[in-house]
Amino acid sequence: MSIYLKIKMENTEELSKGLNFIKLPISIGYKVVETLMRKKMIGETISSEADDGEVTNYAEILDLSLEKSQYEDYDLAIQLKFKVLTTLFKNKEGSIILDLSFVFDQQEQLVSVNHFKVEGNTNNWLLNKSLETMFNTFMHGKIKNKMKFDFSPEIEKQLEAINKKLGNQLEVTEGVYLLGRLNTFKISDIIPETSHFLILVNFEGHSLIDVQKIITGSREII
Repeated sequence: MSIYLKIKMENTEELSKGLNFIKLPISIGYKVVETLMRKKMIGETISSEADDGEVTNYAEILDLSLEKSQYEDYDLAIQLKFKVLTTLFKNKEGSIILDLSFVFDQQEQLVSVNHFKVEGNTNNWLLNKSLETMFNTFMHGKIKNKMKFDFSPEIEKQLEAINKKLGNQLEVTEGVYLLGRLNTFKISDIIPETSHFLILVNFEGHSLIDVQKIITGSREII
């Protein structure tokens, strides 16, 4: 036997005035993070300045790619491609693999590098060691500074899309609709997965479930 019940929700605006707190998981792919890093790092010159003000350039970052680290103690692996500017390897290109572990600061809402290890990734042993030394000497501080990620702008974009759907009544299952608006959010945790960050977000807003149909069995009754 089936029962069909249509419920008309009256005074919807009054019912939805109370604040609701919703926790939603949001996935942000590593390709998104890679794009942010490219903007920050490609074209960066690794250099040092002597006490007399003379600047020595060691290498220029040409490209980078990002994926999940193969090591259990690290989250991501970044391949950095360089053009070497020193006399010994003038204009030679080489690369390193940088395995990083991240930490999330809930108060600051920022993801930053906790620790990392670097390994040369060319067929030239001497060039590998030169790149590793250069990176550890001149890029250790810079890499931690540049690899701070604020996911708020990306969540803002998704929040706008969610609100657009909620404003038009989002059908979560047949006959059941969710409507309202999400106003503010705060990230509670960030979990590195195989191909993306899983971000747990606490939203504050107004919402209402509008039940227009209840179905049991195979026949509908009005």
